[in-house]
Amino acid sequence: MFVGMRVIKTVIAVGLSIAAARALRLDPPHFAGIVSMLAVQPSLYRSFAQAMSHMASALFAALFGIGMALLFGNSSLTIALSVLLVMALHIGLGRTISLQLAVIVGINTMGTATQLHGYAASHQILLVLIGMTVGTAVNAVHRPVHQERQEGLLTKSESMLRTLLHFIQLDLEAGRVTPYKPIMKRQIEDIRAYIEQGHAVSGLIREDRRFTRSEEPETGSIFRSYETMIERIRDLSKALQRVDIRHAEAVRLARAIGLVLQAQERIASGRTIRPGRICAVLRPVLQETAGDPESLRALFPYYQAYEALADYTRELHAAQPSLVQLDVAFARPLPVRPAGRWTGSPFSSASVKRN
Repeated sequence: MFVGMRVIKTVIAVGLSIAAARALRLDPPHFAGIVSMLAVQPSLYRSFAQAMSHMASALFAALFGIGMALLFGNSSLTIALSVLLVMALHIGLGRTISLQLAVIVGINTMGTATQLHGYAASHQILLVLIGMTVGTAVNAVHRPVHQERQEGLLTKSESMLRTLLHFIQLDLEAGRVTPYKPIMKRQIEDIRAYIEQGHAVSGLIREDRRFTRSEEPETGSIFRSYETMIERIRDLSKALQRVDIRHAEAVRLARAIGLVLQAQERIASGRTIRPGRICAVLRPVLQETAGDPESLRALFPYYQAYEALADYTRELHAAQPSLVQLDVAFARPLPVRPAGRWTGSPFSSASVKRN
């Protein structure tokens, strides 16, 4: 089992918080450890922001709880009513991020009111203060770094996009089309999952930039481009479901996909492309139709496939400046796996021939 740095920091924060609470003779000391877990967030900015929000909610809930206990006692009905009011206020103010902590603080305050008398509220506030302070401090000592995860998701997403496009090319060259459902759809959803993870990491990087001078490059625009590119592959696959695979345009489309793959490899290796020249050849040959309606209808799915491929190329070019920035930041180009090294399609057994 792999244990990440965040887990280690959480364990340290819990131990230090409980030790500090016991040293100050606060009751119950384990509550400080529970609170400290909330402070160890995946970004330093989020730790500080949530610490302030949790402290404000804890202060309100403790004072409100001790007030209700002093006025009406700490019966189960009074505690339930207090929880309802605390929850309603947090939902009304849109502070749901601290709602659970506020409810726990309120219940703890009222539950220990008879044991600690007037100190019940102060104990709860101090326990939250210790837990949030220790957890945030531990998180700040070893600040969360997302560069390695970011680079891995970028490489994985780009490689999977290129691999899927290459498999489509292989199927065309073999005179077959892979069914969209369930095979291609499942592959597309797998790639989309990696891209969504990339979006989440980009969000953490943006958060830290609001609080610290993060040196990690912004990757949000790249993952947005990848998201569009996987949609264009989906459109390409759906268009191919309606083509006549025996048509001569199938050979030209396979070559066009190879041209786009070469462009993507150039960008991944740190070089530039000219999308205008590539898109100029991403169109069917209309001269052979001689205006025949039947021939034009046969070419229409190919036309849609070329359009999806052209949009894919434009989006690839749009991500190029950010990828160059990453090359500089990482001091090396992103790994490239040449298309010629793939020897077969994992979809071959499920591919169908068009008769």
